[in-house]
Amino acid sequence: MSWSNCGVDSQGRPIGYVFAGKCDHEGCNVMINRGLSYACGDMHGETEFGCEKYFCEEHRSNWVEPEGDRMVKVCNACRDALIESGEWVENEEEGALVPLKEPV
Repeated sequence: MSWSNCGVDSQGRPIGYVFAGKCDHEGCNVMINRGLSYACGDMHGETEFGCEKYFCEEHRSNWVEPEGDRMVKVCNACRDALIESGEWVENEEEGALVPLKEPV
């Protein structure tokens, strides 16, 4: 399977890196594509961290560091939702959101 044409999202928009579109941030007109490089949460569709939308670098600039070596980028709204959940905190040393550790 190729990531160039991945079907359509829940809004009926074609997704994949061959499809041009504008950043989904309200009022932003930056042209991007609907590939994984611009997907909130680094994957098509709603994910554990992302919202199914596509953003330019300015509006998808928040790093999330789940357990392990993987890092994903999310939009501002998803970043805020993760912090508000009480399960994630900003680690300024890492420059990313990390899972809140329960005191031992």
